[in-house]
Amino acid sequence: MRLLAALAIATACAVAACGSSSSGESTAKTTAQTSAQAAATSTAAGATAAQASAACGAGAKAPPSTVPGAPLDTVLRVPAKARGHRAPLILALHFASGTGSQMEQATRYTPEAARQGFAVAYPTASEGNFWSIDGDFDRLTKTLDAVERVACIDPRRVYVSGISNGGFMATVLACRMAGRIAAAALFAPGVNGIGDCAPARPISVLEVHGTSDPIVPYRDIPAFVAGWARRDGCSSRSSQQRRSATVTIFRWPGCRGGAQVQHLRLTNGKHIELLPQLRAAGVDPAHTAWTFLRAHRLPAS
Repeated sequence: MRLLAALAIATACAVAACGSSSSGESTAKTTAQTSAQAAATSTAAGATAAQASAACGAGAKAPPSTVPGAPLDTVLRVPAKARGHRAPLILALHFASGTGSQMEQATRYTPEAARQGFAVAYPTASEGNFWSIDGDFDRLTKTLDAVERVACIDPRRVYVSGISNGGFMATVLACRMAGRIAAAALFAPGVNGIGDCAPARPISVLEVHGTSDPIVPYRDIPAFVAGWARRDGCSSRSSQQRRSATVTIFRWPGCRGGAQVQHLRLTNGKHIELLPQLRAAGVDPAHTAWTFLRAHRLPAS
């Protein structure tokens, strides 16, 4: 107890410069430093506010196609219909060894965004083009901050989508950032190594998978999706709708907070070939994901 008290006194003295003959000088320096820091913070906040105001104003121009200040190289697409007002955003995460540009080509989210009026950000993973929690979680949150500085984004309608290794990382964001991510659309996501998943609220998830996936075996998927249904307080039993000979949709009713959990199964669908196989089966991956995502938004604070 004496040691703790002594440490407390020493700390207090250090902060207040007690016992120093130059206490006035020290206090003046501290005050000046604090004032300078406050001024810098105010200037930065003002610049951010000005950027947001410009991005949200009538006749707003397209923001840069690469995001300044983002720790991850990021391709940003804000079509004309998504400018000058608070627009939804999809954060689209690429497959292992891929890039943001390749994700744009694979998903075809950009033409869907032009039709529907939402923005898309395609970041590239920092380490070997492979998403990892330790390497990229913080960078992704800061990249999202940077996107919201240069584009007029509706903070209640920020979504995440990912394929394979990007689906794994999208799942991590859904688990850990449920206060910022409104819903997730996952294509053949990696399901191992995610760690503890305890979202702060029920979060809607669409999972799309092929039954012949050799990389993320389909046998692991029913338990993965059922886990989301449990987290969201949904019914333990799903309903199913067969849309074609190879496409079946499963839905878990009764989720808390209006959340939805859905799984689209593509019979004989594989991993790398999943998106073109979906299109061949009459399912547009970008449109399917957007139709699901757009129905959800964060609760009003």
